[in-house]
Amino acid sequence: MSCSHPLCERIGGACSLAIVRSHTCRPNVNERDVAAEVLDEVRSLLSRIDEREAAVRLAQIVRREALDDRNLVAFARGEELDFADQLAALCTKR
Repeated sequence: MSCSHPLCERIGGACSLAIVRSHTCRPNVNERDVAAEVLDEVRSLLSRIDEREAAVRLAQIVRREALDDRNLVAFARGEELDFADQLAALCTKR
């Protein structure tokens, strides 16, 4: 059964965005803002998202940011970044 993320469908195989988190309390000490160089890389990857390598790298970034309690899609939408809609379309289940 597919996870229904369009990005994962491009990559194939198991869900590339799922993270496993403990449900215990965690100190929330991570930076909330996403680094400018991460945003630049995401923008670059989205421009060539038809390449499997770019899709895999984008999934890695989204997952890494989520593990650090930063929702890249929500951040992009909140900051009204130019790629927010494209990123959301790839990372949101249908």
